[in-house]
Amino acid sequence: MNAARTAGRWLAGPIPVSVVLALLIGACFMLIAGVDPISGYVAMLQGSFGTGSGLANTLQRAVPIIGIGIAIAVAFRAGVLNLGTEGQAGLGALTGGIVAVYVPGPAILIVPLAFIVAIATGAAWGLISALLQNLLGVPILLSTLLLNYPARYFSSWLIRFQLNDPSTDLVATQQLRPEVQLGMLVPKDSSFAETLRSTFGPTSPVTAVLTGVNWSIIVLIVVIAGAVFVNRRTRFGFESGLSGQNAEFVRYGGVKPGPLVTRTMALSGGLAGLFGVMLIIGAPSTRLIEGYFVQTNYAFTALLVTLLALYRPIGTAIAGLFFAAIMVGSDAMGRELGLSPQIAAVIQALVIVLLAFRVALPRFRRRGSADGASSGPPTAEPPLNEAAIAEPHAPVPGAGTETKESDR
Repeated sequence: MNAARTAGRWLAGPIPVSVVLALLIGACFMLIAGVDPISGYVAMLQGSFGTGSGLANTLQRAVPIIGIGIAIAVAFRAGVLNLGTEGQAGLGALTGGIVAVYVPGPAILIVPLAFIVAIATGAAWGLISALLQNLLGVPILLSTLLLNYPARYFSSWLIRFQLNDPSTDLVATQQLRPEVQLGMLVPKDSSFAETLRSTFGPTSPVTAVLTGVNWSIIVLIVVIAGAVFVNRRTRFGFESGLSGQNAEFVRYGGVKPGPLVTRTMALSGGLAGLFGVMLIIGAPSTRLIEGYFVQTNYAFTALLVTLLALYRPIGTAIAGLFFAAIMVGSDAMGRELGLSPQIAAVIQALVIVLLAFRVALPRFRRRGSADGASSGPPTAEPPLNEAAIAEPHAPVPGAGTETKESDR
């Protein structure tokens, strides 16, 4: 009974209602475009989860979105508004990709080295904003947003004018060596893949996922588990969570905000760099292409995912999978019904706008009622409690039943 009541309260909450309203408004756009909304959403669901290849594409698309979303959530949970994951992930992809492409050596050494360089680059780019705030008072919200541009244009310049491979028509570097590429969970030409095809069928979800999703999904699972552990079991997670709720309280508790901001930005930027390089060296990608990471728009989508999930790692994974399904399903809907895939961007934006409205509306109502009460005639004070007069230090009834903010 309690579980049903809890589920009912959640379904009536801002997130499910915002998603449903966004889908309804998206249906109105489909009607305007002359497409049956039911057919459109059936095609979207079928294209993202209804086939083995659709499920594999959804999972592959969700990995960088969820990973960068975790990087943003780490910062936002601590009250640090890191809007620079595009630059941090882009530079991590650039430096880690350069290591993977140009540094000779066995794959068992090159791949970890590429990861380390990408994490260090993303963390260093994030630390610039932390130092600007701690030393000069520059807000991280502003500096991280602006630092995306030099990261973007430096990467483009380096690939176009210094690393460009003349043997291809693309503005891109040389190809990765196959041995340093993050391959699929099961190589398509392996004997195990043949066993999967003969056992489950060539188009089954099991075969498609194992032969169509690379090893970055395993790294993502480890990162999600690590984020949950850090948030719940470590001092840094406890301090960052309290700092995001009440920075003054944490400061009075003896936590120095400067080092906390520094650690948070280093961790957030490092995670962004990690998932940036996996997007470059993970199959089926084979080169560093100019502007590729910016064109994917993964950083902005990850920001929406983080806001929808309210900075929780598990929620970020669920929201990231939902947004990836919308993106993949919209492509399928465009192929089948001729509808523009931009409907996915419309639905994503509507979810966040409606969620913000649903969250902010009760606050405006409370503020309006408080202003109305303060402007009205004064009310008579309630009579004093004689027991409280006799025992001035007695606890207020109901005070012990309040839930601590840090325990939520």
